[in-house]
Amino acid sequence: MRRLVPQPKSQEGGTNPAEIAAGWEAAARRIAPMLGSYSAAVVTSSDVLAAAHAALGIGLAEAEHRRVAIGDLVGDLEPIQSLVPPDVDPHGISDSFTYGVSLNKIARPIDTTGNLFVMPSGTGSVRDPAIFRNSRWQRLANGFREVGALLLLVAPADAPGLRELIDQMDGVVLVGNTPLDFAPHINIIARIPAPARPIDRSPPKPQFPIFRIAALLLLLVALVGAGLWWRFAESAENAKPRPTYRRPPAPTPVPAVAATTDTLTVPPPANPADSLHASAYAVEIEAFSDSGDASQRFAQFRAQLPAGTVSPVPVGPNRDTYYKLVAGAYPTRNEAEALLARLRHDHAVQDGLGTVVRTPYALLLDSAQAGHTEQLVTQYRHSAQPVYALAQDDGSLKIYVGAFERPEDAAMMLSALRAAKLSPVLVYRTGRAP
Repeated sequence: MRRLVPQPKSQEGGTNPAEIAAGWEAAARRIAPMLGSYSAAVVTSSDVLAAAHAALGIGLAEAEHRRVAIGDLVGDLEPIQSLVPPDVDPHGISDSFTYGVSLNKIARPIDTTGNLFVMPSGTGSVRDPAIFRNSRWQRLANGFREVGALLLLVAPADAPGLRELIDQMDGVVLVGNTPLDFAPHINIIARIPAPARPIDRSPPKPQFPIFRIAALLLLLVALVGAGLWWRFAESAENAKPRPTYRRPPAPTPVPAVAATTDTLTVPPPANPADSLHASAYAVEIEAFSDSGDASQRFAQFRAQLPAGTVSPVPVGPNRDTYYKLVAGAYPTRNEAEALLARLRHDHAVQDGLGTVVRTPYALLLDSAQAGHTEQLVTQYRHSAQPVYALAQDDGSLKIYVGAFERPEDAAMMLSALRAAKLSPVLVYRTGRAP
């Protein structure tokens, strides 16, 4: 893999820019697993160079198991631009949005595995609010989600249209101490704190001579005392009988455990035309490592949770299974935020928990036309599955189970439902809780 940190440049004052860059990348690598279930995020900061290095750190970590593309929405960001060979086509994001140049054409592979790409800013300005607010970003985010890839967009914290851009992604990664006026109304996936500052190696300031003399006298007294103590301790140690040396037992090797892998291929959503008006926003109340704990919490608060369900999903590079308790199905983020506020007021969500998430996918179990919905509700009222109903604009009703950020996240539940002799279909979920 290519080196992503430029060669050190001396700087008066002692701070090496390469050390700073490496610090941001290392800090970003540590939080990268938090993006395991996401497919599109904005990485922003008031320090755009820090944001760029953070995006590269996340990209390097995630590229070990999926494709990652990093886009420059700042303009000629040096950490990203330096990775693009100077003799290649100069087109970038601005050209794609202005002239229709394909993103596949502007993406430049920068590692030997072919999993990590950068998308430079291009020949024009990318600080145009119209680019940030362009609805094409949501379609791109959906495309990355469908193939299990990750899109990272580096943007300045003061860019006009930043919130509109974040609303089209899965959320935002805040780098450093970056205040955002609208932070309570967006999904903050992670925060990357500033790395520890390197030790200051500049020479100390000279002290007054009298302090130096006093320090030397104290040092001399300490050395004499230490010498006397050492001679006494050595004599006492030599007088003791020495035990026979025994080699410590070799540690027992820990057997390697193979990571589980998804073996079920999840088909694409059966209703792609509904992607633009899906009820994509929900509230993730809590994630449990044990299915029993998730089921107990779901049963406890089910009556208070509109469109409540439990979704088993793989998380992180090790694909550990977590059971996410999710509620709500709304076409806008604001409606999901209102539900979260109400659930916190009613104590259905504990303090410090709960976040708005984008879960446009679900498994469709059944549906009924207008006039026949009561029978359908009665049929599934006592179902063992965490099902929920969403009323459609035409008066019909659909029964769903689960709520997922990516199609492949539905693999485990899809397999379990098929084993229970049901016929679920992956779809973009639509409608509202009746």
